[in-house]
Amino acid sequence: MILSTTKELRLHIPSNAIDEISSLQGILDNSEKDFLRDKLGDSLYNRLCEYYLTISPEDFFMAVSNGEHSKQPWMQLLLMAQRMVTYDAMSRFAYTQALSINGAGINMASSDDYGTASKDLLDKSVQGYKREAMVSLNQMLVMLEGWARKMETPAPIAEADTTEPLPTEKEGETSPTEPEDEQHKAIEEISVLWQESQYYYLHHDLLIATCADLQHYLDIYESREKFIRLLPDLHFIQDEYISEAIGEDTVQHLLHTTDPNDKPLLRKVRRLMVAHLEERTTILTIDKARRAAAHNEAIALRTSVLRLMEMRKAVDAANNTPTDKPSTNTTDSTGKGYENNQPDSKIFVSPLLY
Repeated sequence: MILSTTKELRLHIPSNAIDEISSLQGILDNSEKDFLRDKLGDSLYNRLCEYYLTISPEDFFMAVSNGEHSKQPWMQLLLMAQRMVTYDAMSRFAYTQALSINGAGINMASSDDYGTASKDLLDKSVQGYKREAMVSLNQMLVMLEGWARKMETPAPIAEADTTEPLPTEKEGETSPTEPEDEQHKAIEEISVLWQESQYYYLHHDLLIATCADLQHYLDIYESREKFIRLLPDLHFIQDEYISEAIGEDTVQHLLHTTDPNDKPLLRKVRRLMVAHLEERTTILTIDKARRAAAHNEAIALRTSVLRLMEMRKAVDAANNTPTDKPSTNTTDSTGKGYENNQPDSKIFVSPLLY
């Protein structure tokens, strides 16, 4: 469990009047296992639970209240995870809490201090909790993605310091860089563990590898959760349509290339994938007219991709290395002029005009 007190619950839903967190334990546990665990992955989720056991809920509440948690990556992750779980649990809890089960049957629960919520208000609150749960999920994934990108970026090499060395620290003093080192280690551990989750932001085997990549070509409101749900469609499109059109070797080349000259082809292939995605997916809300337009665009883009590949082949053939180029000498060893239309000939030599 990553939430055990009503104070922590109040960080996310200030209006709650729950006296005992035990009345929510089962629902909170279900939300953790069903809504949070797969987003973090088993390893990171278990490590977060271990971290929660090492801190005091009271200290955590105070750290969030005074902003000190922003210096502790594990506390930041815990706060985001709690918010996800709380809103998801409330969406599950609202309808069942409105009922009272007793020996005589099932009745509407009521309180002398509060009026009974109408069905319309209850429905709106449940939808609101669900929406906030998804917003919290996206915020957590964006935070994790930022940390993971930070770990992938090599640290700049420090220039040689020609100034005089600073005085040696006295025993018992703390280096000002130690907190930063601790933060870096925590972020590194979190990022490594998160790589085991299917929700890890980078998918090396796809030409559209991240949510940010897809957002360039299709507006999905930068929803990381929606991008993950689109992965089966993207894998199908790449395996069945793209590989069939341009060849598996070209797909593998585009997955690993760092050559700037490959960017135009990669952009066109990604647009082709997005056109197929709009045509076939059921995850996105796309009307019939747009699906038909996407189908026509896919046909045109496929032709454009193949044309670009042929142009690249022609350029590559013309720019072969000297060892691979056919001889441009117009006379052979017998002294005869070069004869056109010979086997394996790649050039045409015009006759001399004088």
